[in-house]
Amino acid sequence: MVHSEQPVTPGPEVDLGIAGCADAIEVGRGGFGVVYRAWQADYSRWVAVKVLAADWAGPSRARFERELRTLGRLSGHPHIVTLHQAGRTAAGNPYLLMAYEEGGSLGDRLRAGTAGDWRTAVAGGIAVAGALETAHRAGVLHRDVKPENILVSGYGEPKLADFGQARPDAERAGSRATVTASVLHTAPEVLRGEPASVASDVYALASTVLHWIRGAPPFAPADGEPTPSLLRRIAVDPPPDTRPLGVPDEVCAALDRALAKKPARRPGSVAEFAADLRAAQAAAGLPVTSFVLGDVSADPAPPPAAPADRPRSLSARRRAALALSATVTSPTGVRGRALRRSAGLAVAVAAVLATGYAQAPPTPAPVALPDRLALGELTMHAQSDERMVQVRNRSDHPVTLGPVAVTGPSRGALRITSDGCGTSRLAPGEGCAVGLVAVPREAGPLRAVLEVTVADRRFGTPISGTAAPRRAVQDDAPPGRCYADAHQVGASAYGYAGGLRAISVKQYWSPSCRTAMAYVWV
Repeated sequence: MVHSEQPVTPGPEVDLGIAGCADAIEVGRGGFGVVYRAWQADYSRWVAVKVLAADWAGPSRARFERELRTLGRLSGHPHIVTLHQAGRTAAGNPYLLMAYEEGGSLGDRLRAGTAGDWRTAVAGGIAVAGALETAHRAGVLHRDVKPENILVSGYGEPKLADFGQARPDAERAGSRATVTASVLHTAPEVLRGEPASVASDVYALASTVLHWIRGAPPFAPADGEPTPSLLRRIAVDPPPDTRPLGVPDEVCAALDRALAKKPARRPGSVAEFAADLRAAQAAAGLPVTSFVLGDVSADPAPPPAAPADRPRSLSARRRAALALSATVTSPTGVRGRALRRSAGLAVAVAAVLATGYAQAPPTPAPVALPDRLALGELTMHAQSDERMVQVRNRSDHPVTLGPVAVTGPSRGALRITSDGCGTSRLAPGEGCAVGLVAVPREAGPLRAVLEVTVADRRFGTPISGTAAPRRAVQDDAPPGRCYADAHQVGASAYGYAGGLRAISVKQYWSPSCRTAMAYVWV
């Protein structure tokens, strides 16, 4: 995981004081501490290590040990950042060691100007919704869904990070209020001082998807706008209309419903919100993104439902400070000191999760699969060579495999040609194989996952490749200006032409001539 509240230029290598971690360089820092990228030679992998700045006291040890175990189970979800271990450095600082997601955060990408494709945003929102719904069913609220807490893997897959951690920034000098990304995606009722709920996580996810589409939060602060004015707009104003950006009515309706000011008017669960988005995809004629729900049983009680409208006490308003990641620097005085005490308590509560507990290693996967399947350079509308994925039972007892499937954004370009694994039973050490071919229909990167199910748990091999159009010149096309830059569109056809058997019929498109041409080999 790489989470950068403040992106920094990679610094010199440092010794973290964590056995097995070397070549560490700082890649980011936030309110809790510093994030490093480090090399684990024993596993031949890069990892992200978040070293906390201090060791705080907090609520009961048993409660947070239970939450840490829950997060360990959640990290097996394909759209949740993997937590490898937690502990203390040689200097005594608590640390979290997680998977290093080389794609950075969605927030970084949006700041770099990658927003605007509503199809990508909706598909990503559905993927993250599966992670968030899995957490809710395990009794865990996230409380801080925002682009900065969605990381992107090397395969372009979104990963939800930082569960249940309120993240106040350190106070900054000056008298003006500074509002962080968390407040910009916080539900109105939480801003009013009510406790976080499933409904507030639904709101935050919808707000993040809208940010993904627009490139800006639904209620971005204007230059010089005071914080009270911004909070008033979040509480009262409707979300911006994205129809002028070409977003379909069904997508806009799903977002408007999830961003309702009153929690009772939002979808009753993240799964229901994802169903609205998936229905919008289908209505637009798009492939429907898989909604992956992990099988995680909850130790703690389920997360609280949306609170009913009721008068709020002064203590409720004080509790709001614990739910926000906002820095409000005020002149010295009673109010300023009280807010700083509340923010400090939020840091203490969230940090206890990472302190001093012996980490339980994750349950090892019962089957071994390749780390990845690289298809290399592919040609559009042409079938690739068959590639075999080997699956082996690595446990000491027989395992029964469930269905085998291809998931991910490019699943439509892949086809299983032979399945020697689905619904089979493997003895210890025994293996099977699945054959795949690719027929890409779009130019650009191909990203998918071959998933094998064992006892309701999914294990996958990431698949990657790059597709490019087939040029007419590769097919010995006739000379001429239009064929010079033409490329094939659509799959090749076979049949008869002029009473003669045609070996191949291909259709080309010439960008310079802006014309389509059919070419027949007899």
